[in-house]
Amino acid sequence: MDTLDLKTLPKTKPAVIPNQINAMVDKAQGQLVTRSETPLPTEKPEKLSQSLMDNLWIKMVDMYGHRWTANFGVSADPNHAWASVLKGLNGRQIANGLNALVEKGAEFDWPPPANVFRAMCLQVPGLPTESQAWDEALIGVYSHPAVRIAAEATSTFDLRSAKQGDKALRQRFERNYAIVVRRAQTGQPLEGRIAKGLGHDSTRPREQVQLEYSRKEAERIVDTLEIPKDPKAARAMLLATVGIRRDKHA
Repeated sequence: MDTLDLKTLPKTKPAVIPNQINAMVDKAQGQLVTRSETPLPTEKPEKLSQSLMDNLWIKMVDMYGHRWTANFGVSADPNHAWASVLKGLNGRQIANGLNALVEKGAEFDWPPPANVFRAMCLQVPGLPTESQAWDEALIGVYSHPAVRIAAEATSTFDLRSAKQGDKALRQRFERNYAIVVRRAQTGQPLEGRIAKGLGHDSTRPREQVQLEYSRKEAERIVDTLEIPKDPKAARAMLLATVGIRRDKHA
């Protein structure tokens, strides 16, 4: 049987690739690299949008004139530090910060630093401080719905029977309050489930959880039957229901 002698085969020559093909390959590889470096739509912007920066600059120039332009320039530079510090804010929050500057005009005769302005943008009118909210939660009197929602998520039963120095309970409340405040700052509905952290029902005595549930159920029944929560009013309602007059049965 004849065998194939490799020495007799012609030598192979390297393939000649046209320059047009090489250019197309280089272009395709460049496109792949570019796309992989493009941030996903779900990623938060690293800087405040140019349109919001332009509007902010116009307002600041109107309010502060030369005091603003001398420090930060006449026009909004997209690479300015303010664009980075204010990243993630929306138009409503920027307007909130500008309104706060107007209300505190005597305090801010000169433009505030960018980080101070950001804090002003995130302020929600009417929200009590963390310390004030804690005091309100303990006594059960709320100046803002956010305090009530945070208190209910923490446990109104625990709060009303707690002392001012209860550190563990205060940490639970402050965590819940911070979540609700964040919702207010971003324009989200305040109501909604708050994920449980450490110290939720599974770590509390069963008797305490059952007692709180019973109290809440009793309050629900009272509200459903429209029974007055004031003892005197409830007694008067009961007497009137059974037809007993108080002047004869004092």
